[in-house]
Amino acid sequence: MQHPLAAKPMMKTLCRSICSLLLGCFAAMSSIPSNADEAIELYWCLDDFPNRHHYPADGEPYGPTVDFMQEVARRAGVRLRFSQNTPFARCLRMMEQGKVDVMTSLNTSPERAEFMHLIPYDQARPEVVLLRQDSPDIWSVAELSHLSLMVIRGYTYNADILNIISRHQQTIEVDSLESGLNMLLLKRADALLAPVQSSRNLMQTNPRYHGQFKTASLAIQLAEPRYVHIGLSKASPNARLETQLRLAVKSMIADDLVHRYFHALPEVPAQ
Repeated sequence: MQHPLAAKPMMKTLCRSICSLLLGCFAAMSSIPSNADEAIELYWCLDDFPNRHHYPADGEPYGPTVDFMQEVARRAGVRLRFSQNTPFARCLRMMEQGKVDVMTSLNTSPERAEFMHLIPYDQARPEVVLLRQDSPDIWSVAELSHLSLMVIRGYTYNADILNIISRHQQTIEVDSLESGLNMLLLKRADALLAPVQSSRNLMQTNPRYHGQFKTASLAIQLAEPRYVHIGLSKASPNARLETQLRLAVKSMIADDLVHRYFHALPEVPAQ
C-alpha cells in the first residue's frame, strides 16, 4: 500500500493541472466578444427627407425614420451604419449591386422585388394631383382627363394610379418632382401627379414655390391598401437577416410603434 506522504506530490501536480486548465478557460471566455460586439452591422443608404429624416451637413441623420430604424435594428439584434447623404436613385443602384444593405420608405414594384426583399411597415398615402393656385379645382378623374398631366419618370406609382395614367390622353414625363413643379409654374402643363410628403417638403423649402400651388380635391381611390417598405438587398451578404427584420417590424406594429413614430406627428400644411 502506498504511504500517505507519497501521495502529496501527486496531489500538488493534479492541483496545478486543474488550476492551469481553469485559468485557460477563464482566459478563453474573456476573449469572447460580447453580444454588442458580435452584432452584425447593416449599411443603411439614405438621403435628406425633411419631416421624416433630416441629414444635416455637419452631423448624423435624425428624425422619426431614424428612430424607427434604430428600434428595428435593436429588436433584430443588429447595428446600423449610415451612408453619406446619398440621392435616392443612387441608393437603388447600390442596393442592386449589394454595396449597401437596406433602404426605407419604398413603394413596391416587380422590378424592385427582383433585387431586394421588401418588408412592409406602414400604410402609404395615395399620390396627389397638384395644380397652380389660380387653376380651377378638380374633383373627378373625368375632369382630370381634360388636363395635361405630368408624371415623374422613374417614380414607382401604385397599380391603380398607373391605370389612370395609361388611359390619360395628355401625359408628360418629367425627370424629377422639381422639374414638374417648375413646368407647372411656367404653365407648360396643367397638373402634376406627385408624392405627398416629397412635394410638401420641396414647396416648403423653396421660396419660389410658396403660395403657387394647391392640391386638387380629387381623391384617388385605391382598390387595395398600399404600403411603404424596408428594402433588404438580395445581393447583400446580410440578406439572410430577412426573417429577423420581418419579425422585428411585426413586433413593432403589434406595439403600435409605427403609429407613434409616423402618425402622431403634427401635420405640416402644404404651401
